[in-house]
Amino acid sequence: MQLAKQFVLAPALVLTFAASALCQQVSGVGPISTPEQRGYVAALAGVEFEPPTRPVFSVEYGENLNRDVQAYATFSYIENLMKRGLQDDLTATADLVTRLTGDRVEFIGRDRGLVFAAGAKYLIPASEAVRPYVGGGAGVLNIRRTIREPRLGDVTKAILGDFGLGEIEYTGVSLTRPMLEAALGVGVVAGQTYIDVGYRYRRAFHIGEQFDFSQFSAGIGFKF
Repeated sequence: MQLAKQFVLAPALVLTFAASALCQQVSGVGPISTPEQRGYVAALAGVEFEPPTRPVFSVEYGENLNRDVQAYATFSYIENLMKRGLQDDLTATADLVTRLTGDRVEFIGRDRGLVFAAGAKYLIPASEAVRPYVGGGAGVLNIRRTIREPRLGDVTKAILGDFGLGEIEYTGVSLTRPMLEAALGVGVVAGQTYIDVGYRYRRAFHIGEQFDFSQFSAGIGFKF
């Protein structure tokens, strides 16, 4: 996990400093005529870095509070947030059941995640067209855990209840908990097009275990 974060943070920081240097060079030849941006709407796609990596899809709305500060609200769909340790436990349990019954079984776990968060970004002074940013916000994470067996279908309650795997909070239909996030990236304006490349680190609370995850996303939308 730490290695993946370092792998993503390094190029993100390079993008930030490179963008600042590029804008300083451009500023020496005259002012940029890009119209003032009041806000943006963008769709983003990326990956979540808890191995194995899983897709993340987001929609984000942002509005400028002033020249250097943007407020934002984002909604994300995360295909699977299940930790590797729990999936390994499910595999071991399936092997045990197979030995006891003589019938081959396989337990496939999935923690579907939905995130809604709102916060603010500080736009690092560079140019009107390219603005590196840092920021953060708060919101909620909703997780729905399902465990399936290819032949038997949904066996979530049986696995969580009878075998005692995972946290007790997950025995319901879904779980919603507060969450904080930090953001780092670069926003680029080209005409009416808005492009965003960024990294986010998120941590949820009151789940009964440390629950954090990070993602790298890129997307495109329009400015207004």
